[in-house]
Amino acid sequence: MKDLNCFSSALLFTILFLVSSCARDVSVNVNQDSIFTEYRLVYEAESDKTYARATFRFGGETGTILELSDPAEVSADSTPLGWKPVLGWYETESAGIDSASSFLYTDLDNNSFENDILMAAEIDFPADLDSISKSAAYTLEWDGVELATNESVIVTINGINEGDVKVFIQNAAAATDIVLDKDKLEGIGTGEATIFMERFTVQNLLQGTTEGGAVWSRYITAPVSIQITD
Repeated sequence: MKDLNCFSSALLFTILFLVSSCARDVSVNVNQDSIFTEYRLVYEAESDKTYARATFRFGGETGTILELSDPAEVSADSTPLGWKPVLGWYETESAGIDSASSFLYTDLDNNSFENDILMAAEIDFPADLDSISKSAAYTLEWDGVELATNESVIVTINGINEGDVKVFIQNAAAATDIVLDKDKLEGIGTGEATIFMERFTVQNLLQGTTEGGAVWSRYITAPVSIQITD
C-alpha cells in the first residue's frame, strides 16, 4: 500500500500550488472596506492540534490574497496569528482541541471586527470498521451527533492504486450516516486503503466589512487503514 501520508502530502502540494499561483498584494494598497475576511478553526485528530487561521482577500472570496500591512493585525484568543507566506494565510496552533475561538481583526482604518467560531462537533469512525466491499453501496454510520443544517460530513478513500481517490459527501440535516456509492467504490483498487473523515461546519460572520466574509470549522479524524474487497 502507498504510505499513509501520500494522500495528505499530495493534497498539501495541490493546496500550495493553487495558493502560490494566486495573485498577492499588501493591504495598504486596497480600500479597507473591500477586504473579504475568512476565519477558520481546524482540529486534526492525528496530530491532536487545533489551528486558528485567517485569510484576507481583495475582490471577494476568490480575489487577491492580502498580507496585512502594519499596524493592521489579526489574533485568536488574544494570540497574534503569524503570516504564512507560502500558504497565503495567518495561523497559530495549539495542543489539543479548542472548542471555540474568538478572532479579532483590526484594519488600517482602526476598525475592529470580532468573530467567534465554535469547533465542529467531534466525529469518528466506528471501532469495528476494517473493510468495505465495493460490490454494493456501503452505509457508513459515524460515531457522533447528527448533522445540523449548516454541516457536512466528507469521507475520502485513498486506494492502493494511483489516481483512485474517491470523495463522498453527506449534507442532509439530521443525518447520522453517509452512503458510499457503489459506482465510486468500484473505482478503488482492491486491497489496503486509507479512509479519512471530517465534519465541516459553516457559521455566520458576525462582524465584517462591506465585502463580507466566511466563517467555518473542521474536525478531521485520524486516518484509518482498511481493506477494500471485491
